[in-house]
Amino acid sequence: MRGFSTVTTVIRRRRGLALLSVVVGLVLSACSSGPSQVNAAAIVGGKTIPVDRVQELVDRAVEIEPAAQVLADQRKLDLLSRAILRQLVLTELTDAYARKHSVTVDPGQVNQLAAQVTQTLKPLPTDGSATADVIVEQAVNRVFDPAELARGYLIRLKLGQQAAPTLAVTFDYVLVSPGGPDEPAGSLRGKAEDMARRLAVSPEEAARVVRAEIAAGSQAGEGEVFTATGVGELAGTVLFGTPPGNVVGFQPSPENPAWVVAVIRERSTDAQPDPAATDDPRLATALGPRILQPMVDEIGVKISPRYGVWDTAAMGVAASEQETTGFVMPMGTAKP
Repeated sequence: MRGFSTVTTVIRRRRGLALLSVVVGLVLSACSSGPSQVNAAAIVGGKTIPVDRVQELVDRAVEIEPAAQVLADQRKLDLLSRAILRQLVLTELTDAYARKHSVTVDPGQVNQLAAQVTQTLKPLPTDGSATADVIVEQAVNRVFDPAELARGYLIRLKLGQQAAPTLAVTFDYVLVSPGGPDEPAGSLRGKAEDMARRLAVSPEEAARVVRAEIAAGSQAGEGEVFTATGVGELAGTVLFGTPPGNVVGFQPSPENPAWVVAVIRERSTDAQPDPAATDDPRLATALGPRILQPMVDEIGVKISPRYGVWDTAAMGVAASEQETTGFVMPMGTAKP
């Protein structure tokens, strides 16, 4: 019995030492693996955006924009929190891209635009007539430094202006449409994801599936070429920001429930410019964030579950994966 007792005591000690070593290892691993995720609203390129910073801006927004109190009364401040976090993340992505590619803007233009923004921001009515989306946009614009907003906007505008004339994408696609007027929106997204998984098996399988859809009379096509200057609002979608070798799914318009599921075959930045195209600031504004999209994968964007997930299709923060406006699925990640 004494021998058994000695053995079990040693085992207990070894287990204790083993447990201690595991705990120490986890602590050291956490310390050496990058910025702490504790109290982080987001981590962008290794830089932490603290929860306290987001909350500070939310509190300040409610204070300086009276209509934001309507959101608080309706328990919709989460909309404001995600919009503020989105702006903070977008600023980090913009700055990272500008540093890497030496993109600058005229300080005089920044100051001029900042002054214009300040002058145009007037308090919204507090009688409930302003929609939640309008209140959120106004609150975000009022709570951030006008010069910071102006600089980021002008950089993204410049990126859009530079890219628009020669940006083109080549893709195959399948349009996933409702089976009837009563089909739930969620089920249509599920069908789009199922189609994306079929296409994401391999390039060869994707080509086979698309050709089968075409032969069956579905709305589908292969080898489609879109230029940024020739598609209007579509230039601001995930279609134009995603590298080749990925499958994307998105709704082209909130008014249209159909989903486009596309295989990005080529993304060219030296396409032949359209001589009839004009310099459209709206196009450049929509396209600018799409030029930043590859930075998300390059430097990394991680959103705390407290706020939701990063929505690449919207270049924003969504409450959950199922509430994102689309998806990007790398080729080869799905099984046949």
